[in-house]
Amino acid sequence: MMRIRLAWVLVALVACTKAGSDRESASAPEPTIVIAQAKPPAPAPPPPAPPKKVAKVTVQMTAATLADDCGHSALPAATDTVIKAKAKSARFAKADRACDQTSMQLSIKMPADGRATQLTVKKVELFDDKGVKIGALTPRTPTIWSEDGMYKTWDQKITPGLELSVSYALSQPAWGAVPERRNRTYVLKAVVTVSGGDQVVQHDVQISAPTSLPPGAKT
Repeated sequence: MMRIRLAWVLVALVACTKAGSDRESASAPEPTIVIAQAKPPAPAPPPPAPPKKVAKVTVQMTAATLADDCGHSALPAATDTVIKAKAKSARFAKADRACDQTSMQLSIKMPADGRATQLTVKKVELFDDKGVKIGALTPRTPTIWSEDGMYKTWDQKITPGLELSVSYALSQPAWGAVPERRNRTYVLKAVVTVSGGDQVVQHDVQISAPTSLPPGAKT
């Protein structure tokens, strides 16, 4: 009899345990699954505005002279086509006979829509007819051809809408290392900086041997 009672007690405990488990299972909330959504990509930044075009300044070497060094106060001789058409003063004519200054002439053009700027000569070099560098020449005394037919001191400033004819005196080439320099063509090359950029300008220069008349020739 005792065994029967124990059996019923065990059955009741098992039933209670199962019922409790069923109730816990029924009352326990189901887990919530959260799906993270990817953030949309950030919009691409607008393209940068194109840089404003700056009117280009054009520089050309219109003439060059390879001769002497007449000193820091010497003004250039009138050698280019426009200047030759002008009448030179007696003072300049006398200076030309006394000393022929090594120099270079530049033509500078800036469109009317440009911005005022300044020109700087970075270097001037001389090459022979085979492309061999003879040496560097030092530029100095920038001058500008004025409307009254004279060269005047120039501050190297460039104004929009104008065409300038300017000149630089140069130091004398180192001819000591150049045998038989006559009857040859040389190249004078300069690097100028204007509007933040470099420009290379050059000009051919011919040096002819001085001619002389034979004895007894009539002039």
